[in-house]
Amino acid sequence: MYIEELKPGVMRISASADWPRPYVGVGGSIHGNEPCGALAIHRLAGDFESRALAPAEGTLFLIHANPVATSLGRRHTPEGDDLNRLWDFAFLDTLRKEAWGYEHHRVLELKEILGDLDVCLDLHSAKTETPAFGVSNGEASIDELAKQTGISYLVQSWYGLADKVIIGFLKLAGVPAFSVECGAHSDPEIAKKAYQIALSFLCATGAVEDCRATNGTEVKTVHVVETITKPSEDFGFGSAWTGFQELEPGTLVGRDRVTEIRVSRPCYAVLPNDEVDVGDDVVYLAVDA
Repeated sequence: MYIEELKPGVMRISASADWPRPYVGVGGSIHGNEPCGALAIHRLAGDFESRALAPAEGTLFLIHANPVATSLGRRHTPEGDDLNRLWDFAFLDTLRKEAWGYEHHRVLELKEILGDLDVCLDLHSAKTETPAFGVSNGEASIDELAKQTGISYLVQSWYGLADKVIIGFLKLAGVPAFSVECGAHSDPEIAKKAYQIALSFLCATGAVEDCRATNGTEVKTVHVVETITKPSEDFGFGSAWTGFQELEPGTLVGRDRVTEIRVSRPCYAVLPNDEVDVGDDVVYLAVDA
């Protein structure tokens, strides 16, 4: 077995010294306040180092995306920006290099490695309770693969977000990829869940010897059709929503002193979080595919 650290937080593993394809990537903790991805990746690395797991064909890449923010327990570094909103690289034209933070340099450091993968899983966790769900980047081969990882829902399109996030960049690079929200940050089992999802993904891709992917339960497919942003500091939810809670037409999403937002059709609340800054997204609304 061959194990090499390519860059800080990036390890590649193969049974062969010539690092053959396919290149299979598992990334996590692109947001530093979501440590489950890094914990899963470090556990996987330990399993390979101890020979509890063995690589099969191809080369495996384990990618701790944002180690500096993870060490701080913050979504991003104080001088930086959200690493999962930089993958359109617009900052190259709009921000002087002297004003770049850690994440601006890191996205360029990861770009070449990630863009050369053949398939990729991106691990996250959420502020509020949610069943594990995946978000596909729309490449033809990825949906059936995602359904073998133990998720409950699969989002096949995400209106208004795809251009800036890592799986959107991977789609443009022709790399089948999906992100998984493994559960809530506060779930005491969240690191274990992220590890199991990652291991199932590696099994499903054939990257690991002698293991099986999860024979998942039925996965419901949905589309995100609306994004609700926080209109003011006074805005709060009408109820304490949980992820994929079903909302009926007329349900009060939230209000402030001048604005009241209700849903117009049956839908699901995805990633509800009203503890965000004004102008940021508080909830996404999804419908059955």
